Amino acid sequence: MIEIRNLTVIYKPGDIEALKNVNTEIPLNAVVCIIGPNASGKTTLLKSIAGLIEYKGEVFVNGVNTRKMSRELRRILAYVSILDSTSGYLGARVIDLLITSRYPLSNSFYDSKRDVEEVLEVARETGVVNLLNRSLRELSAGELQRIVLAAALVRKPKILLLDEPDSHLDVKWKTWLSRYLKELSKTYSIILSTHDTVFASNTCEYFLVLKNGELLFNGWKHELYKNKSIIEKAYGVEYEIIEVNSSRVIIPVYTTQNREDK
Repeated sequence: MIEIRNLTVIYKPGDIEALKNVNTEIPLNAVVCIIGPNASGKTTLLKSIAGLIEYKGEVFVNGVNTRKMSRELRRILAYVSILDSTSGYLGARVIDLLITSRYPLSNSFYDSKRDVEEVLEVARETGVVNLLNRSLRELSAGELQRIVLAAALVRKPKILLLDEPDSHLDVKWKTWLSRYLKELSKTYSIILSTHDTVFASNTCEYFLVLKNGELLFNGWKHELYKNKSIIEKAYGVEYEIIEVNSSRVIIPVYTTQNREDK
């Protein structure tokens, strides 16, 4: 379990309060979804859990304060962002990025047979084998999204933090990603952020809803469905819950007027 106590993040200059005294518990071995509009604090929450930014408060993973496990945290947890993960690597080949991502687990400074085998296995699972010899700068945003996920998986972390992993993906690959993440959750603990409530409905089991840095809701999907007004409050638009193939999906209602304008 990940436990968050009195988490507050203030960005300077400007003293922008990105997260405001957030308290919650996040279950592991599930697909957990953080939703909310732009500037609600989704990325900030993920980076706080990963220990990538300064914050006030405390974050615990399985009862251990993450401030006391910085080296271990890098081994058990992987933060995935298409922008952060490819910065400085755009001139490299995909295979080079994936091999480099194995270094925290490698026993030497040289690529071992096992490193290559692990990379090829993950490349097959994520459907990027045909991209291995391509330069990152030659890839589409959707292809890059799959590459950064693969780069995290070759490290074999226990916890995956995915910042909008469905962005830039077309419908085919969103459908694949939804199935893949649910399969991965049998082995990994997954926490992701997204704007797409249809993708979230089909993929996630547990939800956190943020707005303006405040936590409006945390709980299981069926509990959120009983309180869809929480999502409407977060986004300022109406939502409906419909049934598709025996699965309930929450979708926005496109009208000429937002709830906040009424």
